[in-house]
Amino acid sequence: MLAISPAASEAIRGLLEASEMPTGSGMRITLSSSGTEGALEISLRPHPEAEDQVVEVEGAAVFIEPQALPLVDDKVLDAHVERDQVAFALLQQGGPTNSTV
Repeated sequence: MLAISPAASEAIRGLLEASEMPTGSGMRITLSSSGTEGALEISLRPHPEAEDQVVEVEGAAVFIEPQALPLVDDKVLDAHVERDQVAFALLQQGGPTNSTV
């Protein structure tokens, strides 16, 4: 299952608040529509889709579409904030950075 770091949880809450999203909103992870194999996209959504897996940590919800689950299942979602820009990354659980989302 995807884990969410404290930094990512804080970043997601901040993005949802800044975007004035309603209660119950979250960040959704989907396969990229760009055609690049293994690429992921993120977006803020007011609620999960019926088939999404929902992971919530410290009030930050992440909705994961079923097709993206194999790519994030054993990862940690982390975030780095610099100059009001948020960069999310998927890290191996217990290891170094794997890919950027």
